[in-house]
Amino acid sequence: MIGQRTEKKTHKHPLRRWLGALLAAAVLWVPAAWAAEQTADPNAPPAVEAQAFVLMSAQTGQVFLEGNMHQQLPMASTTKIMTALLAVENGSLDTVYTMRKEDVTVEGSSLGVREGDQLTLRDLITGMMLKSGNDAARSVAHIVGGDGFVDMMNQRAAQLGMRNTHFTNPAGLPDDDHYSTAYDMALLAKAALQNPDFAAICASSTAAITVNGDTWHLKNSNRLLRELDGACGIKTGFTKKAGRCLVSAVTREGSTLICVTLNCGEDWKTHTALYDYAFATGSTQQLPPEEKSSLPVVGGSKDSVQITVQSELDFLLLKEGSSLQKTVQLPGFIYAPITAGQVVGEVVYRSPDGGEYRLPVTATEEVPEKGKKTGDKKKTGGIFDWIKGWFVKD
Repeated sequence: MIGQRTEKKTHKHPLRRWLGALLAAAVLWVPAAWAAEQTADPNAPPAVEAQAFVLMSAQTGQVFLEGNMHQQLPMASTTKIMTALLAVENGSLDTVYTMRKEDVTVEGSSLGVREGDQLTLRDLITGMMLKSGNDAARSVAHIVGGDGFVDMMNQRAAQLGMRNTHFTNPAGLPDDDHYSTAYDMALLAKAALQNPDFAAICASSTAAITVNGDTWHLKNSNRLLRELDGACGIKTGFTKKAGRCLVSAVTREGSTLICVTLNCGEDWKTHTALYDYAFATGSTQQLPPEEKSSLPVVGGSKDSVQITVQSELDFLLLKEGSSLQKTVQLPGFIYAPITAGQVVGEVVYRSPDGGEYRLPVTATEEVPEKGKKTGDKKKTGGIFDWIKGWFVKD
């Protein structure tokens, strides 16, 4: 019709529509991705999917990270850390013992020893820690404490400040009254690592033990010893009730950290991530290699004694942004006689959250009593010395 406008319809090619949509999405995505990159914190602590966990300094006891660390939970075979600690503290490690039927016939994981087998206590502990043998744990308990071993476990726990822990068996078998916390297990690990025999056993990736004269080769169930830089222990654990439990330790540049996870499905990965984070972001506090001073002496051949404090560490690894306050604890004076190496005080480094590191202050020289020479033996003062004094004059 004359005077009527007609509009011509146009149709975009499908490829052009697809390219347009892609360009629009890219315009929206790029700023969003850039913003996410800007706000992400590369130093953020790793996510931990565990029912409870703690990351602690083995030197100071300072807690770096934690989640539900005081929640009472079953801890499965990590129980054997306490069993091993009591054994190295109280047992005759290189004495050979004969296995009893009632100890080796137990449920769960087994070293494989049988009634009548003979091996040392040290080898039993090794089998218990590396292979998590419940038969070894029962045998160790009988050798070290007999029927009173569980009482020994609970008494030692109290001494270590494990306030939320109760043991009913040496192996970690399920029991409603057998429980601990991530924090308490870290305290236990901290104490156990100070024992050289325990530390050597739990740090072994492989070991050889002797049973009835035959050599058995064992491989540690703790994968971190083979996969993680600086790993030095400690113990794995698993039951259906407890889930996967792991107590581990890592030493780097002299500083040792302890990690505990209870009921953690990704324990190997979690421990690795926590250690890498802490060692990368932690603060450090220098420790003087040696400090010398003197202390007044009463009744000695000298008026003072030289004293020193030495540290095996160059520095302390601390929680990011924290520091420790140094306190020197010394008496005003000390009585003679004094022996070289005698502990006369200590230097304490403390953090506000309760972490502390203690160094002994020792005498560097011998100071005998006044009037006596170094190496003199103390006189008995007996009747013969009294009589002799009447006839022999200086």
